[in-house]
Amino acid sequence: MLFALGCAHNQVSSADGRITLAPGLSSDIQVTGIRCVKNKDGYCMFRANVLNSAKKQARLEYKVQWLDGAGMEIESVVSTWQMIAVQPKEVRELSAVAASKDAADFRFYLRPFGR
Repeated sequence: MLFALGCAHNQVSSADGRITLAPGLSSDIQVTGIRCVKNKDGYCMFRANVLNSAKKQARLEYKVQWLDGAGMEIESVVSTWQMIAVQPKEVRELSAVAASKDAADFRFYLRPFGR
């Protein structure tokens, strides 16, 4: 698993503490291709792929929390839990754009729906 460092292009290991996968998450769910870059307008853009390798639909929730350069949470109405349904053998791309140009880093959370 690869993760982008802040909103730059550097790669770090899967031990990155900015990624939180809920303990109850099925082993059939894999998160890959996590990246975060600044767009041309100066806003951080987050993207990740979620693969459901199970034979049944997975209902999940995810949230991206944005942090400023000092590591402080940026309050935003866009940092809320989003529900997704991932079909069997499907790869879904998740995305989020920071509401503030002050965003310099992120925290990503993924959990089963309703937990």
